[in-house]
Amino acid sequence: MIEARYTLSDDPAIVRDQLRINLQKADLVDLCYSCFGGDLTLKVSGLDLSIITGGGVQILDFAVEFYSAGRAIASGKIYRISFAGMADEIYATPDGDQVKVACNYATGSSQVPGAEFISAGRNFLSTVLADLMARYPELRKNGDIRRACSWVGLTS
Repeated sequence: MIEARYTLSDDPAIVRDQLRINLQKADLVDLCYSCFGGDLTLKVSGLDLSIITGGGVQILDFAVEFYSAGRAIASGKIYRISFAGMADEIYATPDGDQVKVACNYATGSSQVPGAEFISAGRNFLSTVLADLMARYPELRKNGDIRRACSWVGLTS
């Protein structure tokens, strides 16, 4: 079972760079690396991969990475999820119809069905995109956000 959720930070120090960016025109890289800091709760079959730092996880970046990991797993490839601005990494390794999940910041590993891992990444990105567009309506006009929405079947 995979539990993936997040909270966005309202801390002025965390959102400082985000306030300087034109959310309607910024490219996906800038949005991933400079905006939407928060805390991540991520549990995979009992293994706690959460990062709660008071807003240090770039949530959109993680969502895109998690989605990309699912696509790699679907192709039988190993994927390393990295966190923007952090040394933390999550490793996803296909193992038959399962995915082995481990990281460099917690001990242990776990396994989940590959289909569940792929679905969780897709659902997390869908949720993050929908939530961000509701909170920041100018994102609906951003071409890169519209492209990311198309990956998961959302309309902006």
